[in-house]
Amino acid sequence: MAKTRTQKTELLDKYKDILKNKVGYFLVNSDKTDTHAVSNLKMQLKDVNANYTVVKNSIFKVALQETEQPLQTQELDGPTAIIYFDEDPTAPAKLIKKTQKETELLNAKGGVYEGEFLSEEKVMQLADIPSREVLLGQLVGTMNAPLTGFMNAVTGNVRGLTMVLKGISEKSA
Repeated sequence: MAKTRTQKTELLDKYKDILKNKVGYFLVNSDKTDTHAVSNLKMQLKDVNANYTVVKNSIFKVALQETEQPLQTQELDGPTAIIYFDEDPTAPAKLIKKTQKETELLNAKGGVYEGEFLSEEKVMQLADIPSREVLLGQLVGTMNAPLTGFMNAVTGNVRGLTMVLKGISEKSA
């Protein structure tokens, strides 16, 4: 069914809003996806503050041009969906990769994160990066290691002295 001019304008405004106000987005192939897989993906994306929307290519291309997105994203062909997010790009990328492995239906076409174009390979590489929280935990652990080592060295000497004194007191008793 053909869309009216008003519907097309509303759709264009929605796309431009997504492109301007979100930190990033991934474009995925949506022609072979089944309803069950897409429903599961949408629920999982909601949990990581991301959304999935099938786009109308002709209107989406206009939105890409009007919001001055990288030229590589404007080369859309075939049924396309957009996964857009506000925060960590690794979580949606992991879900794309997981869905692709399970169903072999969802293929990344590329994306944009903070204004930089990401090829399909880079989107899949993002899926291999630990989440922000895990990376912060690793950083804190790394920063804490010298302090922990120092404390073990200091308490080790005190502990050794205590053991020697305890041994002497037991020997004399």
